[in-house]
Amino acid sequence: MLTRRPPTGRQHSDNRCSDNHGPDNDRPDNPCPDYHRPGRQRAGRLVACLALAVLLSPVSQAAIQAGARAAFDPLLEEHQSLWLQGGQPVTPPAPDSDADLTIHAALDLPEIRPLLLRYSRQHPERVLHYVNRSALGLEAQYLQAPLTPQADLMISSAMGLQYRLANQGHALALEAPNLTAWPANSRWRNELYAMSFEPIVMVARRDALKHLADLDGLRNPLDVLRSHRDFWHLLETRPEQLRGRIISYDPRSSGSGFTYAVSDARQSPRYWTLVRAMGQADARLASTTGAMLEALASGEVDIAYNLVGPYAVTFARAHPELVVIVPEDYVLIQRRLAFVPQQAPHPEAGEAFLDWWLSLAGQQAVASDSQLGALHPEVRGEGSAQHMREQLGDALRPIEIGPGLLATLDRLKQASFLSRWVLEFEAPAPVAGEASLGQGQGQGQGQGQTPSATPPELNQ
Repeated sequence: MLTRRPPTGRQHSDNRCSDNHGPDNDRPDNPCPDYHRPGRQRAGRLVACLALAVLLSPVSQAAIQAGARAAFDPLLEEHQSLWLQGGQPVTPPAPDSDADLTIHAALDLPEIRPLLLRYSRQHPERVLHYVNRSALGLEAQYLQAPLTPQADLMISSAMGLQYRLANQGHALALEAPNLTAWPANSRWRNELYAMSFEPIVMVARRDALKHLADLDGLRNPLDVLRSHRDFWHLLETRPEQLRGRIISYDPRSSGSGFTYAVSDARQSPRYWTLVRAMGQADARLASTTGAMLEALASGEVDIAYNLVGPYAVTFARAHPELVVIVPEDYVLIQRRLAFVPQQAPHPEAGEAFLDWWLSLAGQQAVASDSQLGALHPEVRGEGSAQHMREQLGDALRPIEIGPGLLATLDRLKQASFLSRWVLEFEAPAPVAGEASLGQGQGQGQGQGQTPSATPPELNQ
């Protein structure tokens, strides 16, 4: 059962950089390249810390047995679009015809393909068309011009953007059984639904950890990096070994990176000391998790911070030289949000797919066939949110679905936060005899206070 309500207004986006995997990041004319390395050299010691313990996230045995998936290249169109019928790829129909179910999403095909195949086999009468785009590009196209074909279901990791669209009246009210029974903290009204439970992780090269462990006389290389305290300690005590060897999101060019940065700052008042520590280590900055993983695999960097967990785990399966590290005392959890658009050509089909995904059978498939994390309260074991709760307990910090997401989209708040971020990241190293970092400008300035520096623009 579908209920339409009029949109409360549309906002056009002028975004040019993506916040997730997507082709726009890799174009030569992209104004926000995947990563860059600050040119200035920094040195010095830091005396503040951010405590986090580390666990290696378990990988679904069924997923491991499936083997490493084919290399994913976001530049290739066949890795952005998939047509299925009866669980088999089919030739796209004529331009003037459309699919029975069209899904537009910011979710890489390697993660969702097994689930699309499963659903297509169960509904052989339907032609399914899946289109993967960057989160920012997905919203921009939706607002600026009708998608061709229009989507029956929209899925995105950009929680704030999805919430804003639903809040503005772009989402249909849904009443399918599994949707109405979905936990209240995993949906907004009966219009916007969480489909995944994805930890934000760190990834490191095993050889780098072993080298650092040898320097410190540690037998287990994983003991080198078991918390953000360890991360800061490494930046302080091994500045030359790690200079230019760290990579993370640039919150100025990545919507997801900005969301994670804001969430980190909310979780820890000492977040800014970590930003300063990374800056003084000449950390590289990236626009996508994919760029960070490729930099790790090529040996350009040794440690990456704040990556999308499912992408990291899938990539690490094919790159055993990498280890995925899940913080233990607090773990940011992103949840991809889905809604059926008001103008969906086949809204019943979009609702039916979402109802299957959130059913017990669908969630069991999510747990066994992907790294996205099953949210259903009755699904347990590896690949489920419940399994993570049993391991990490109160350390889990799901990004809440609610009005707080809109704060990450407010231009004035963005400018204030990013000004502070730039101030800390570009802060010069303290000189001999100078007061410690915790007593200096970085700690003394109130969180959220706008510095005198001109605030940068967030491409979101």
